[in-house]
Amino acid sequence: MKTQTSPSSVGGRLVSTDGRVLPLKAVAIEASASGGLARTPIRHTFDNPFEEPLEVVYKTPLPADAAVTGYGFLVGSRRIEGRVCPVEDAREAYDQALSEGRTSAMLEEDRSALFTQTVGNVPPGVEVVAELTVDHPLAWRLAEGGWQWRLPTTTGPRYLGAPGDVDDPDRISVDVADGPTGVGVTLVLRIEDRPIEGVRPDSPDHRLRVISDGDHWRVELADDDVPPDRDLVVRWPAAAADPSVAIRTARPPADAEHGDSAYALLTLTPPAVAGDRCAPRDVIALIDTSGSMRGEPLAQATRVLSGLVGSLGPQDRLELIEFSTAARRWRPGAVEVTAEAQAAALVWLAELRAGGATEMADAVEEALTPLDPGRPRQVVLVSDGYVGFERRVVGHVRAKLPQGCTLHCVGVGSAVNRTLTRWASRAGRGREILVTLGEDGERAAAALVAATAAPVVTDVSVSGSAVRSVAPRVATDLLAGAPALVALELDPGGGDVVVRGRGAQGPFERRQVVDPVVHGHGPPAVTAMVGRERVADLEMEGVAGPPTHDADERIEAIGLAFGLATRRTSWLAVDPEAAVDPRAPLRGVVMPHELPRGLSAEGLGLRAPVDRSARVLACMMGPEPPPPLPPQSRR
Repeated sequence: MKTQTSPSSVGGRLVSTDGRVLPLKAVAIEASASGGLARTPIRHTFDNPFEEPLEVVYKTPLPADAAVTGYGFLVGSRRIEGRVCPVEDAREAYDQALSEGRTSAMLEEDRSALFTQTVGNVPPGVEVVAELTVDHPLAWRLAEGGWQWRLPTTTGPRYLGAPGDVDDPDRISVDVADGPTGVGVTLVLRIEDRPIEGVRPDSPDHRLRVISDGDHWRVELADDDVPPDRDLVVRWPAAAADPSVAIRTARPPADAEHGDSAYALLTLTPPAVAGDRCAPRDVIALIDTSGSMRGEPLAQATRVLSGLVGSLGPQDRLELIEFSTAARRWRPGAVEVTAEAQAAALVWLAELRAGGATEMADAVEEALTPLDPGRPRQVVLVSDGYVGFERRVVGHVRAKLPQGCTLHCVGVGSAVNRTLTRWASRAGRGREILVTLGEDGERAAAALVAATAAPVVTDVSVSGSAVRSVAPRVATDLLAGAPALVALELDPGGGDVVVRGRGAQGPFERRQVVDPVVHGHGPPAVTAMVGRERVADLEMEGVAGPPTHDADERIEAIGLAFGLATRRTSWLAVDPEAAVDPRAPLRGVVMPHELPRGLSAEGLGLRAPVDRSARVLACMMGPEPPPPLPPQSRR
């Protein structure tokens, strides 16, 4: 991100917390996970300490691959259940409820990993607990043999580029607090996979309290009042995955709109590879050196890339490009990886410094230009993802990815923008690898080395008598250490599911029989994830240009049928009873986020660097009191 730029390009603002009473009091997470899927209810407790009714707006970070499958709120002992509506209908109904004095809440998707939650007409002195539920896949850590659950708790502002680069800058602008917000996070995660003796769940960034009853684990945060300043990550060991296919099926109730189909999540685990199987590669690494990467994020990024560079041999060629306000190459072109070149590359990485804007799109476009179409080209993008023009970057990848080229994304930091990293890696047929600031960089480097080796199986397709549709529709590759997740619509009568591809030793084929699936069978999360993958397919198809009317209609239809929040559908919950005088002025508050751990306000462009003499003077004079928040008139 830019350190000295216009406020309109920063994508957020720094707000003072001195003397302010903030409405969000607590975030309580109570999740369950098994077999590669998690259901995670999240409760946000909002309190109105003012004399007027309150409307609070809160940018809510969620996993980029999650399906929001439930929403509602509690007022006292009463629970108000939400429903999914088309976006325009939800906004109209919300405004109508406010005008009638009824408490209402709405959840809208701004990006796949960022939602806006608005709770209005909270009566004076009253708490409202908003609860949303997300279903999301777990990440499989093949090298260690286990699962990883991840949930974001904060988000940083995103660089918006030049005017017009982002068509909805107001929707993704984020308020960042200049100090603690006083919000405490609690976690209870029930792991239903059978414990493995002698090993326990752990976290790279938080102390955990782990309890086992012999059949399950219960995981809690060991510390009280954990601040929402980084992703929550829990990892645990599991039995080795079948080196073939695993299918988890489900079917909605008979009265559901889509109850005439069954659904499944197909996990494809790459077969084991004997020895070091790595064809000659052209590896090009793009490293983000913008202001938001200043300090530990850049240090972690260089550790990961240093591990990748150290894994290359004389059969490989290497390019390194750093980008911030502009791109800068290590060498004019690709370099054969001799011992001398390796040493020089490691020195270059160690000397990088962060500062400037995040002009990512041009650097990605340059990296996709192939040198030799006969050699696999592995592009590695390392960044915190803090840009608001994700569609432009992903559009470059989708439109200009050469044959035989793969793009991987390494998200570095305490609160990575996964809308960028997940979508870009999906468009690039590569891997998304996330590494927190407190995590061992060697582990991420090892995963990256495995990902950049030659694919184990290429051009994977799924068909068969049981298969009605597949998402993603684009054929994928199976990379070493990276199982692929495929969503299926099935004939409920069952049949064959056939996986085909091209392996190193010839054709690859796996066949599995699916039994008939009855109504109400299987976890609802399976059905929800199939719907979410369908939406992702439609969004990916239109990412290189403006969304088409047909795509919008199809996304809306999927959101309504599967009960999901999407770009075209929102969750709405309205109390049937009036709670406040509709003639009373409505006070509006935007809830700020805590600064993601390891980032600075200066690096994000939220505050200009201040010299020491100015800081001393400011300390002598004392802080300027914040202006009062004026009540807002009703809509």
